[in-house]
Amino acid sequence: MILAIIAAVVCLVCATMMYTPKMRMFSFYKPFALLFLFEGIWLILDYIFRQIFPDNVFMQVINYIGLILIGIYFIIDYLLTKKKPGNKK
Repeated sequence: MILAIIAAVVCLVCATMMYTPKMRMFSFYKPFALLFLFEGIWLILDYIFRQIFPDNVFMQVINYIGLILIGIYFIIDYLLTKKKPGNKK
């Protein structure tokens, strides 16, 4: 119980830190912030759902779908920000 809450708080703090000016220099701060935000919220909701419905797999399916969408977003962001050869910007 306490581990899920601690992990959720750590993920939410990391998501908040990713939007600071210092971290915005990192080219993929948005996908990582989204990942930490999603995982923090999912951990809290998963804990609540598992207390109410112990045998339910709904939250695990939500986690898989969310991770797939965030992964696709990361790949698209990588492909769009990749430097092209001969482009020295």
